[in-house]
Amino acid sequence: MTLLNEYLGLMAKTVDPFGGVISKFIGDGILVTFNAANVDEDHAANAVRAALEIQKRLDGYAFSNGIQLKTRCGINTGKFVVGAVGTENRLLFTIHGDDVNIAARLEQLNKEYATYILVGENTVLKAGDDFSFRELGQVIVKGRSSPTKVFTVDG
Repeated sequence: MTLLNEYLGLMAKTVDPFGGVISKFIGDGILVTFNAANVDEDHAANAVRAALEIQKRLDGYAFSNGIQLKTRCGINTGKFVVGAVGTENRLLFTIHGDDVNIAARLEQLNKEYATYILVGENTVLKAGDDFSFRELGQVIVKGRSSPTKVFTVDG
């Protein structure tokens, strides 16, 4: 638990400067939103910047027990619903939508592509020219019938 809390704290400090808001912790995973809690016209680029900074921060970083960790990031831009969900006795702030699911699938696809950051086409189109994106192909992600273009970004 000490390692997990140290890791999650470092990740929170890393995404905060880019306007990322942690929507939930899922085990050792983090769901970070941009342009949900606060309006950010540059949200796609800030999400990519945050992912690149995560990789930079973790490169060679040893936590207090000496362990080094790697983090996979899936980034997708699109429509979503955000708000409190649950019961009258327990509400959680969360985000839902097809584009959120695509981001989750991209995170998982990093294993297949041996990458640490995968980005959807909508993000590539909205992020601007400050990044070096490389198309890796098209995949049909779980839960969808149409192909999704997959990109990685070089830091």
